Amino acid sequence: MAIEAQFPFCGGSQQDWMDYGCGGLNQHFNVQQQKQQQLQQCNMHQLQNYQLQRNQDLFSDNTLVSASKNNCNTSNVSMGTLAAYDEKQRQEIDHYIRLQNERLRLVLQEQKRQQLGLLLKKLESKALPILKQKDEEIAQAAKRTVELGEFLKKLEFENQTWQRMAQENEAMVVSLNNTIEQLRENSSGCFNNGAEDSESCCDVSSRAEEGLLDAADDTARKMVMVCKGCNSRNSCILFLPCRHLCSCKACEAFLDSCPVCQTPKKASIEALMV
Repeated sequence: MAIEAQFPFCGGSQQDWMDYGCGGLNQHFNVQQQKQQQLQQCNMHQLQNYQLQRNQDLFSDNTLVSASKNNCNTSNVSMGTLAAYDEKQRQEIDHYIRLQNERLRLVLQEQKRQQLGLLLKKLESKALPILKQKDEEIAQAAKRTVELGEFLKKLEFENQTWQRMAQENEAMVVSLNNTIEQLRENSSGCFNNGAEDSESCCDVSSRAEEGLLDAADDTARKMVMVCKGCNSRNSCILFLPCRHLCSCKACEAFLDSCPVCQTPKKASIEALMV
């Protein structure tokens, strides 16, 4: 009773103490039991999941093995077909490359031909005027050669004519000199015949001699032409284009024009006097 008085909160029946005094302990025991049950349930669920996953893996492995076996059989069957297809593809590629190479070669060849054609046309356009000019120069040179040949023939003919005239004049001079000598002899004979006859004869012969001498001198002066430059040597140079025989060889080098007609000298020819 004393104890009950000291601890009034412990009063009551034993059942009340079990219900109220130890109520926390019972509650704690119940929570622990629930946790164990939940843990067991989780373990069972994980075990079931593991077994299910294992069964799925085994099924997948079996499926892969079956698929591998089927693939091996299929690959063995289609190996020849793939090799043939690869060979066909390689041949087609090689054929295409050859066609492209041939096409490229033809294109390059055509371009080269066109470039050569353009180059030839360009060279031809530049060469034609030059060739035409050279042809004209050749034609002019040929024409000039023909003209010079004809002129040379004409000069040769004139040279021969002058030589023939010189010979004729020389023969005439000789003939006149012979006539003068004969007249002189005749006049000397007249002086020996008598005084009267000699006087008349001398008068006649002297007049005749003077006339013949004057004629001979004039003819000699005309035929044997004296150089118009020095008036001493005979003329042997023919001036062109006036064709005057009026200079000796020594004076011709110092004359720029004809001393007779004053025509500018373009050329000169030596006349051979025989």
